[in-house]
Amino acid sequence: MQRGGTYWYAYRRKERRMVKRYLARSTDLTLSRLEMITAALNDDEVFSGSDPLADVEVCSQMGAKKIQATSLPNSSPSAQLLLATRLHIPRLPMQHVSRPRLLTLLLQGIQKSLTLVSAPAGSGKTTLLAEWASTTPLPLAWITLEPTDNDPLVFFSYLKAALASLDTRVESAIQDYQCTDARDIKRVLTLILNDLTGLLKQDSILILDDYHVLTANAIHALLSFLLDHLPTHLRLVIGTRVDPPLPLARLRARSELCEVRTEALRFASGEVEALVQTMGLALSSEATSLLEQHTEGWIAGVQLLSLALRGQSDATNFLQTFRGTHRFFLDYVSEEILTQQTPETQRFLLMSSILDRMTGSLCDAVTELPGSQIRLEALLRANLFISALDDTETWYRYHPLFANALRTQLQKLEPELIPQLYQRASDWHEMQNNIEEACDYAFWADDLPRAARLVARILPHMVEQGRIERLKYWLSQLPPDLIATSPQLYITMPWLRALGKRSPENTERALQRMEQYVQEQQQSKTVSWAEPRSVLTLFRALTALSQNNPLQAFNLVREALRNLTPHETDLSLLLRRFLLILLSLTYGARGDLATAEHILLDLSVSQPAESLSLIHMAATFLLGELRKAQGQLRKAETLYDGISQAFGARQDLPSMPLLLASFTLMRRACLLYEWNRLPEAASELQRVIEALPRAILEIIPPPGQSPLVTFGLWMQARIELAQGQSQSARHFLELVYKRPEIGEESSQGKGQTPIDIPTFAARLALACDQIEEAEHWIGTWKIRYDDAPITPLESRHVLAYLTLARILIARGRIQNSGMALSQALILLDCWRDGVLRLGFHGWLLEIQMLTALALQAQGKTSQALITLGPVLVQAEAEGYIRLFADEGYPMANLLAQVSAYTTASPDYIQKLQSAISCPRQIAHAPTGPEVWQALIEPLSARELEVLPLLAVGASNQQIADRLVISLNTAKRHVKHILAKLAVTNRTQAVARARELHLL
Repeated sequence: MQRGGTYWYAYRRKERRMVKRYLARSTDLTLSRLEMITAALNDDEVFSGSDPLADVEVCSQMGAKKIQATSLPNSSPSAQLLLATRLHIPRLPMQHVSRPRLLTLLLQGIQKSLTLVSAPAGSGKTTLLAEWASTTPLPLAWITLEPTDNDPLVFFSYLKAALASLDTRVESAIQDYQCTDARDIKRVLTLILNDLTGLLKQDSILILDDYHVLTANAIHALLSFLLDHLPTHLRLVIGTRVDPPLPLARLRARSELCEVRTEALRFASGEVEALVQTMGLALSSEATSLLEQHTEGWIAGVQLLSLALRGQSDATNFLQTFRGTHRFFLDYVSEEILTQQTPETQRFLLMSSILDRMTGSLCDAVTELPGSQIRLEALLRANLFISALDDTETWYRYHPLFANALRTQLQKLEPELIPQLYQRASDWHEMQNNIEEACDYAFWADDLPRAARLVARILPHMVEQGRIERLKYWLSQLPPDLIATSPQLYITMPWLRALGKRSPENTERALQRMEQYVQEQQQSKTVSWAEPRSVLTLFRALTALSQNNPLQAFNLVREALRNLTPHETDLSLLLRRFLLILLSLTYGARGDLATAEHILLDLSVSQPAESLSLIHMAATFLLGELRKAQGQLRKAETLYDGISQAFGARQDLPSMPLLLASFTLMRRACLLYEWNRLPEAASELQRVIEALPRAILEIIPPPGQSPLVTFGLWMQARIELAQGQSQSARHFLELVYKRPEIGEESSQGKGQTPIDIPTFAARLALACDQIEEAEHWIGTWKIRYDDAPITPLESRHVLAYLTLARILIARGRIQNSGMALSQALILLDCWRDGVLRLGFHGWLLEIQMLTALALQAQGKTSQALITLGPVLVQAEAEGYIRLFADEGYPMANLLAQVSAYTTASPDYIQKLQSAISCPRQIAHAPTGPEVWQALIEPLSARELEVLPLLAVGASNQQIADRLVISLNTAKRHVKHILAKLAVTNRTQAVARARELHLL
């Protein structure tokens, strides 16, 4: 029955008694609701006055007031469980009418890419698909969609789980594919589709039910991509209330779309009669016809009216006068569900409706009614719009529409009770140490003092987990005067604002405001401001360290540690860990590596790797950097692998932990590169780069703004250079040419990170044989070969000076400049002593390797080999490859002669030779020293690329176009080739090269 314009009721009359049940709004009515009410009214107990919850202890009755529906914020998608029930085929209802006509239609649709079942709510879409899914012999995966799936990562998690269920081989193939950012989904989906194409051997079905809840364009785009690249044996089936924004017209034109719409889903006369009979009604043919006319075959309407007819003595007369409205759902909840329950159950339903999820003890606390667990179980058995969230039936939730209707009724009956209910929920969650949920309920209760206290309590945890955005949102809901009463909150708010803007000026202003306020509050001595003072000192120490003042930073950190309260609190413990991180940096900067290592080791094992906390990741990253500088690559790999595994298992990382994890994974990519595992390095690098905002990948930002992006692009260029491609390297150089101001910070010693763009540009320019450009970029540092090692010693300083050494060696070779080579050796000798004293054996290997190249360029081959021999022995133990291979043919010359000067294995030497650039030329060129001795100077890697082009008669312009270099650079390479081959023209050069087997 429809009444009042928007709601539906169901009635059943038996003998002289009529029972009335509220159904739903027309727009929200579902088949499952109808089936539930049908079952309820079909039970004779409804006429005996018994209540399915009657065994629950009785409590007081509610008053009669009305409230407006409250929309409760959902938990973040990343925090929600992956519900297995959403991947299961729904059970068929007891009052089920089989529909063979539609089952045949669905079976025929298997020949199409997409089957679309589109019709209004209550049309029987889910029941039809569930019956088909339960009877088809084909492999089938099911997802019941929810609004949370508008988060691409949440949706992808369910999609991946569903596809994995199609076949055990598919599950094994895709189980390791992970997404940590929405931008990564398309790539991973491509991998999955490729696996499905190869592994699915028979037609398989993926059903997406309730697609209408998806509104995010990103999800629609993902499904369009899936449809466009659907594997041969995969078919997609969608159940929805509205047509999805997918390429339906194109699919229809290609005969790739099977459509099951409202007309097909409507019950025919025979089906209406069958459903009425399953519900225990005996209607006349006239009444059945009227029922069909009123509902027009709408299944939900048939069920609702059938329920209503149970209380009618004259079904025909009732149907003749029936008028339905859209107010049906709310009226049904208030007048039928609630009024049919005991007063205690009514009160329980209304008061518990404010909860996102429920368990027995929580409901006891909120409703102040005992026996809530029994009530929840009884409600579940009674099909009162409640579902279990776990297999043990410990946690439950109401159907959202049902909960909204209950909250609306509660607002009408007792609006003043709602804040109290939220406060009780907050109290319970706080007692259970669920502080985050306690915060939410406190805010919903508008109890801001309590919310402020809870936020202050959870603040250390939120900071350590990097959940800064959530913390900022909470703080934005609190008035400034309330924040000012809490030392923890006050010290956090301005710093978070400065952190978001990321400029030294904003940071300094925030520090000054905080210092002034803390000084004022210390005089009142109403609360302890020791921890905020330590926070301020920590920030000052961090600033001093970034400005290359380790002594000041060291003193500030020690001061902050002394000022911490002796009684450990969560905040003081967090501060102590952050201060220890800074302390390790100051010890490292002062050369005390043993103490720095000890501190970092303690911090890295203080928390499990899977937690991916800021402290753990910072300690792991810094310890890995220390291991690499010490030449302990395998120990560094162990550290990085722990982060990599945890990173792959987590899809919910906030931005700050994601940034730290990305830095660590970049370093892991560096290790893979050093070991010449280039495809793995590229994959790891791409994994990280795709997790970053694409907008900042289009530019090279100044140092300190986005060092991760800069480093990633640099590593990408190096990997491609090692694979014989120079496009990324030249792209990097073009970008930095457009930003000439980026060298200013480096030249003034103001770099704030170990990432230095000018040095990167110089290294890449040198690798591309652009020595003038390399000299330009390293010149921004304003460093000289005879500078004393910089204190404190930082990786960026070492990188800059060793780049200068490479430039001097290259200049010495090209210009036959003994002065440049002597300067290179002076520089290397000076830095050798410094890094050896500090124990940085990884840097020492590079210095010794460059020393060998400088000696070789001076013609002192024996001394070069004597120097290189021990380096190879040490490098073999840790698997170094690219350190040598990136030096190209000069290194190949030394490796061809070094066997008598080293105990390194022949296999290792051969591996190095194979890894050197231009492997085609190496494979065909003699490796004996006689080839190189026949030349004035060995040809560089780039010159060996130019030589074959000379042989085919390419002009200088054609060479430049082919190698993507400037015309002047091409001319210079040709000139150098002629000089090194001791010839005067191209024809002679080609002939000489053939004599030497270089062509």
